[in-house]
Amino acid sequence: MAEPSGGTDSDSTFVRGMAIFSAVVTAALYLLGLVAVGLAVSESGGADSTPMDQCRYTSHRPDGAQVLDHEVRLLPLHVMCRTADGQAFTAAVVPSWLNPALAASFASTVAFTAGACVQAHRRAAARHGRGETPQARPTTDRVPDA
Repeated sequence: MAEPSGGTDSDSTFVRGMAIFSAVVTAALYLLGLVAVGLAVSESGGADSTPMDQCRYTSHRPDGAQVLDHEVRLLPLHVMCRTADGQAFTAAVVPSWLNPALAASFASTVAFTAGACVQAHRRAAARHGRGETPQARPTTDRVPDA
């Protein structure tokens, strides 16, 4: 059935579905990044494990720099390695495509969610304009007649 605002129920269902799908993809990508970072950090235990291998043997390491420590950052997902002279560089723990894909997925989640909210607001306004009343809700807080 066509709505007065020009859209259809299937349009709003599609937008809501895409919002949910985008949110699931965003959560899955972030979880993938957390697993990658978690595995890299958990492997840095035992003999000869400080600093972690990903900081010592990465191509991003400055020549002759002595790596002292690492720091995990959650937004954007990456492991930052620190050298004795104060320099910092990123270890190649998280795939290079993950953070841009995560940002795009999050942006689409926000856009589809906003679209679904706008459509819901328009549907409610159209119902109100046609004189339809909201469905009566049962109340449980009635005061008994004395």
